[in-house]
Amino acid sequence: MPPISSELQDQIGKRLRKDREDMLAAIHARTDGDTDDRPAISPMAHMGSNDDAPAGEMLSHNEEHLAEHESHLLADIDAALGRLEAGGYGICARCGMAIPEARLVATPTVQTCIGCQEEIEREQHTGRGPSM
Repeated sequence: MPPISSELQDQIGKRLRKDREDMLAAIHARTDGDTDDRPAISPMAHMGSNDDAPAGEMLSHNEEHLAEHESHLLADIDAALGRLEAGGYGICARCGMAIPEARLVATPTVQTCIGCQEEIEREQHTGRGPSM
């Protein structure tokens, strides 16, 4: 029996494909030429004749950071689609147990169950940590 229902598989598949289209559009908007034939991510894209150089550099740096983040998200989406097509979607990559459907609906690109994700965050000293 697959780790998720066929209805949820269809729902998540549609969502991931839509998210992929949206992410590709965002990446293309950031990397394709704009009205000045310079992509938003290019080093001098945010510099006009009277612009402040540090502000322009900061905007370009932000564009680069966002493009990198979007590229990582696209890779996560592609990986999730691959697992969905291969039949391994919904199985924790770390412990091999089923990932709860609510977690998959909340974050369709997730690869680990909550317990394993908490363990990863403890090991890497990431995450939110204790709250008050």
